[in-house]
Amino acid sequence: MSEKIKLEFLLKTESGEMLTRQQVIDRLCQYDVCLLMKNIELQDYYWLSDTRERGFKGYRNYTDEELKEEWLESEEGWSNMMADGEQPYDIVSTVGVE
Repeated sequence: MSEKIKLEFLLKTESGEMLTRQQVIDRLCQYDVCLLMKNIELQDYYWLSDTRERGFKGYRNYTDEELKEEWLESEEGWSNMMADGEQPYDIVSTVGVE
């Protein structure tokens, strides 16, 4: 008998998708990598330098409210990245859902 996992959704996207906390974290990380790669191509190292100097506590350590705020600031950019086929890697789901 397989064990069912109950998903708790953190937010609803502009396109109507329901995302779990982990899905939001995965998308934010994917978008950050895309931005980092673009900035390096443009020889713009400010974000990387600032993050190294000031640190980054990691999305896993964000509260739900902090994640929601970060997603609101990043959603349009993430959607454009996907529409333009610029995602640096595919997000692989690690949770099975029935």
